[in-house]
Amino acid sequence: MVKHFKKINQPPNINQNNQNNNSPKNNQTKTTYPYTLVAHTGQVFGAKVPQGWKVTDNESGIDILDPADPNTGAAGAVAVGWFGSQTPDGFIDFMLKAIGASNVSYENQSAQETIKDPNYGLNWVMKTKTFTFTNKTGQRIKAKASAGVLNGYGQFCGMIVAFQTTPDKWSKWAPTLERIAKSIMIINPSKAGGIDKVRLPTAADLSNDSSPIMESWEYRNRVGDWSSHEWSDAIMGQETDLYSPSTGQSYTRPLSDYDPTVDGYHNPDNFSEVLVDPYAR
Repeated sequence: MVKHFKKINQPPNINQNNQNNNSPKNNQTKTTYPYTLVAHTGQVFGAKVPQGWKVTDNESGIDILDPADPNTGAAGAVAVGWFGSQTPDGFIDFMLKAIGASNVSYENQSAQETIKDPNYGLNWVMKTKTFTFTNKTGQRIKAKASAGVLNGYGQFCGMIVAFQTTPDKWSKWAPTLERIAKSIMIINPSKAGGIDKVRLPTAADLSNDSSPIMESWEYRNRVGDWSSHEWSDAIMGQETDLYSPSTGQSYTRPLSDYDPTVDGYHNPDNFSEVLVDPYAR
């Protein structure tokens, strides 16, 4: 999609002087957006979602779907205290099998990243993959998923965030869906993945404050390959809940104003200031 500006056809014999009329009335065109990102706060997960989109969430995950096209959306999920061990590739494959995906074809993948948790000495291993698959209804889908796993003491924790749409809509929707997926965050780590109901090894001490989960989710935002799609005027939408850190004033900005060099939006009244997004990392 590109920004649409309503063009008014001029009569064939229009006066040249009138043609150069730059009055405010002629120049003022109100830009309308097909969607606005608004804050969603669930029991465990929060996210920026397009207004009117369907959100389903529980302690284990969140699904954000376009009501006009259920094949288009973003999702995030966590697994806590599952027995055995896992890899990012295996966790992505597990999730694909869980949704009934078949004929999976991987297009590209990031290098595997490892971060050592400073408090517990365990390693989070993370990876991002782009792929296509056939869903349960026979529709071909293209998706991108970032997964991370932490193994220790015979159990593992896992997390995944992903977005998808049909291949023909990928170039149009991927940048926006990636922004939505990036906004997914755990707002109540004490209940993430049912951690309050799972008995984890006390030697790892993973159950008390969920620090590894929270830190890895934040790290996922830092190392994830979120820059694979450029922000441009192709992103037709706007984002709410932004505010000035100096004045507290609230702002709504078009997504095309997003500046990846500062990972945010400049204050239109003070360009050197970056607006605060409560749902940004």
